[in-house]
Amino acid sequence: MQGFKDMWEDWYGDLLSTYEWHELEYKGREILYVHGISPYTGDDGDFPAPFVQVMGHLDPETPISEEEQREITELLKSRHGIDSISFWAG
Repeated sequence: MQGFKDMWEDWYGDLLSTYEWHELEYKGREILYVHGISPYTGDDGDFPAPFVQVMGHLDPETPISEEEQREITELLKSRHGIDSISFWAG
């Protein structure tokens, strides 16, 4: 898992203001995700945009189903108070 984190940080780490790795227990399994702040430029100028990106189960053999994605999205929305939640499609 550390190799994946290192790869992700190489690709995206310099683009982000700040980020932290987290794990979420979901149905008896651990889900890895990253929560951070991304700089965003809109019509009104630059502003920080909080985000969550779910990477998947720590045991990557089982993909996260669409129903699980909806449930995990709701859990993370309530935990972090943001709507910008995506799932890794790498």
